[in-house]
Amino acid sequence: MLSDLRIENIAVIESAAISFGDGLNVMSGETGAGKSIIIDALSAVLGERTSKELIRTGAEKAQVTALFSNCEANVSRVLDSLDVPQNDDKSLLVSRTISFDGRNSCKINGCPVTVTMLKTLGKELISIHGQHDSQNLLNPECHYKYLDALGDNEKLYLQYLDRYTAYSELYRKFKALSQNEEEKQKRIEFLRFEINEIENAGVRVGEYDELCDRRDLYRNSEKVIGGLRDALALLSDSDESDGIVNAMFEASKSVEKSAAHYEPASKLASSLLDITYALEEKKNEIEQTIYDCEFDPAKLAETEERISFLFRLKEKYGETESDILEYLEKSKDELETLQNMNISKDEIEAQLEKDKEVLLDLAERLTSARKHAASEFEVRVKHELSFLDMPNVEISTSFERCKLNPTGADVIEFLISPNPGEALKPLAKIASGGELSRIMLAIQNVLSSRDNVGTMIFDEIDTGVSGSAAEKIARSLKNVSKKCQVICVTHSAQVASYADEHFLITKEVKNEKTYTRVDALDREGRIGEVARIIGGVNVTELQLKSAEEMIDSASA
Repeated sequence: MLSDLRIENIAVIESAAISFGDGLNVMSGETGAGKSIIIDALSAVLGERTSKELIRTGAEKAQVTALFSNCEANVSRVLDSLDVPQNDDKSLLVSRTISFDGRNSCKINGCPVTVTMLKTLGKELISIHGQHDSQNLLNPECHYKYLDALGDNEKLYLQYLDRYTAYSELYRKFKALSQNEEEKQKRIEFLRFEINEIENAGVRVGEYDELCDRRDLYRNSEKVIGGLRDALALLSDSDESDGIVNAMFEASKSVEKSAAHYEPASKLASSLLDITYALEEKKNEIEQTIYDCEFDPAKLAETEERISFLFRLKEKYGETESDILEYLEKSKDELETLQNMNISKDEIEAQLEKDKEVLLDLAERLTSARKHAASEFEVRVKHELSFLDMPNVEISTSFERCKLNPTGADVIEFLISPNPGEALKPLAKIASGGELSRIMLAIQNVLSSRDNVGTMIFDEIDTGVSGSAAEKIARSLKNVSKKCQVICVTHSAQVASYADEHFLITKEVKNEKTYTRVDALDREGRIGEVARIIGGVNVTELQLKSAEEMIDSASA
């Protein structure tokens, strides 16, 4: 579970440290106070896409650090696969630094890792659910994922996807063989040009960043050398002064003269001489550093030219050097296919037919597994919705056959009828915001038994819900928190009253700058915040009393 989170220079948060507990952790506050920024920070440290725009105005970089405790076995397996050291106490420290120049520094247990590696681990640590999930729920293209999660179909799906990918690649080669000769020759010449351009460029992973660093050094070399020369001038002889080193030698000799008459001065003279030799050595090092920093201005021009050249290559072939080299390998493979047509079209076509039979069989098995999961899904979600004050909802899963694609051979869509007598229709055409929130929570409750993550985050999942429905959502979140840690951003007094830990997010302006604070609330603070949610700015004694009763009732 997530034990501690430290955020520095993320949007309006200059610095915040949050210690989460077991069970249900609630974050509340006025709209715009910065609650969603905390979720953004968590997403960043989990390896999700982010940008320098997240960095607080005036800061050079932002950092998020998360400490997890009692990590499950699935986390240990991922760490092994990433070759990252593990702690004996099952704790895990993850950090990500985002610099204004767009660079990222990611670490797991102090070991430097890539953003991709961080994202791979992040999926095993925290599951975030919010408005994005509602968007997925409204998008039929994502509905198969819910069934696969419930039915443990990942292995079968990945097997199908591997076969589909191989089939698609073979089909691509078949299409290449089917091109007429003129088109084929044009393609060959074009591929040769691209391959030659990339190979002659001598692209190396990491070179672009190194060149940018070198360019910065060259541009600032005068400042670097100027400072070194000033230091050297102070240490060295000149027409105007003897320099610090010679002065130290003279000082050492003077003390040594005193030592002839006063024994304690002997040790002092020896120490001064050691310091003088050390200064002389540093003076020589400065001279060598100046020599190493000297450069021909033409080198800056060469570096600028190389950066521009690599930038043009990246515009044509990929965002990174790795993308360019991957493009090169794919182009070579395609060129080889076009040049060496040793396998006839008929042979490839026959192989395609065999592979398609296998692929269709896997697709059929995947459809069957999803239909089986859909039956369980419908029953369990309907049961959860009944608890959440939607007892009359009918939910069904539509399967329509389609041509083979990366997700299978079916178009899958959830249909609902929220009221008796109404026809089943797509979620997007029926559900209101409040209904979607409850449906989303019901689905997450159903899937939580299959989820191995130690922490689940619900970002304003109670939006558009009030009254008894909000009370049911609060109780449902509390039930989920018995299985794993839950962190919930809420505007609901009912949800807040069920919290095991309650954090208040506030925003204030000081010296024309905006700051967001995160404070853990004690019982009195919780009562005041729940009362504020109930009544707004001007809280009455009656609202405070109602808030206290809600909290006591929730903990009973």
